[in-house]
Amino acid sequence: MSSQQHWSKVKERGSMLGIETLVFVYKVFGKGFFKVCLTPVMFYFYLTGREARHATWYYLANYNASQGLAKLNGLAKFNQGFKVFFSFGLSIVDKFDAWLGKVNIDDIDIVNQAAYQELLEAQGSVIFSAHLGNMEVCRAIFSSGDNKRPLNVITYNEHTPSFNNFLKKVNAESAVNFVHINNFGPDDTIKLKQKIEDGESVVIFADRTSVNNPNSVNFAPFLGEQAPFAVGPFALASIMECKVFTMFCINENGKYRTYIDKLADPIKVKRKERQAYFKDLTERFAKCLEKHVKLAPYQWYNFFNFWHTVKKPEPQGNEE
Repeated sequence: MSSQQHWSKVKERGSMLGIETLVFVYKVFGKGFFKVCLTPVMFYFYLTGREARHATWYYLANYNASQGLAKLNGLAKFNQGFKVFFSFGLSIVDKFDAWLGKVNIDDIDIVNQAAYQELLEAQGSVIFSAHLGNMEVCRAIFSSGDNKRPLNVITYNEHTPSFNNFLKKVNAESAVNFVHINNFGPDDTIKLKQKIEDGESVVIFADRTSVNNPNSVNFAPFLGEQAPFAVGPFALASIMECKVFTMFCINENGKYRTYIDKLADPIKVKRKERQAYFKDLTERFAKCLEKHVKLAPYQWYNFFNFWHTVKKPEPQGNEE
């Protein structure tokens, strides 16, 4: 299979009017009526979003195979794919609750308390996450009491400013600061380094390939197939010279469970060893992401063919 159109080139569907309408329905009529309205909306996006639908089916086929489950076809395959779309729609409820200040630290079950405490005590950190579950809920961890601190989330400017600005309008006091990146350069590195030195955290979603250097990837096993992970996030984490964590927030039966683990301590990496070090970090992150995707397979919202966004290298034959 050839490489697909890069995710950053795909125009996002929907509009701010639609988002604002959903907010109005949710705030006025509550979650129950919101879910009723959500079903036909997500069914429409599922039927008309051919690329996202097929990418979701491909992901679910890999997931099922990794779990030793039978390959699905026909209506069963169609229904399983729709579960991902509908789950994504439901995640909007969690986003609204988080940004309206309805979620606090007491509503979140933090699984690894030792890693959580180490994160709080770290003098600045990089947090790797993914389009899994709902990271917005984690703002509650950083928004009150002695643990209050800015949380800087790196985003791609072409896709997110309207929605993120809307969220800011909903709650201007949010602890989240969106760092919009189009052409990441030395100035951006310096700014992020300063934030780390000020004791803040920088969140990077590491399950997408780079916007500026889409072929700068390391391949790592993920759900039974080699998948491309951008080198940039792991190189940036090394430059920051701080502790590196992973964080995923999953909705489990209506409860928010946040999984925090330490991925790396700050170390000085020699130039000749960097490639191997980034490769090791990539593989460890991929393994961690796979573990958590398996906990909530319908909550990985990467609606692009993750495995084929970059052309895979040709297998090398044995030299005589």
